Amino acid sequence: MDANSWEEVAHLSQKERQLVLKISGFHETAWGSRGVYIGHDMPTSEWSDRLHTALDHAKTQPWILQEFREGRKIEHPVFRDDGSIEMMQGRVRLCPYYFTNNDDETTFGGCLATIVPADKKKIHGMSDGVLVPCVVGKQD
Repeated sequence: MDANSWEEVAHLSQKERQLVLKISGFHETAWGSRGVYIGHDMPTSEWSDRLHTALDHAKTQPWILQEFREGRKIEHPVFRDDGSIEMMQGRVRLCPYYFTNNDDETTFGGCLATIVPADKKKIHGMSDGVLVPCVVGKQD
């Protein structure tokens, strides 16, 4: 994508809009994939409206614009309510967590993997999703 203004971004073609626009922070629409807009999945007029809304509210509520990346399919065991274990085909979103100590040193603490059924495009905490904590093991 080669754009020099927000107006150019607002009028990119559907093919060029491999972008995700989402509200950030603790806004009531910042969870459960609400407030998440996938550029190539909507008409130009709606994309333009959403982008202008984000720009209009940028001083009071931050928004994020990022490249859309299709989640890789994986297979992972999940526990079912009846105690059985089933292999789930899914897509994963990784959310890294960093921690800063009193000396202002920041270190990576691990991440939370959200695994959802493979047919879902937006990955978020849903009733059929699985949350898995991840850490980096020590190398010998």
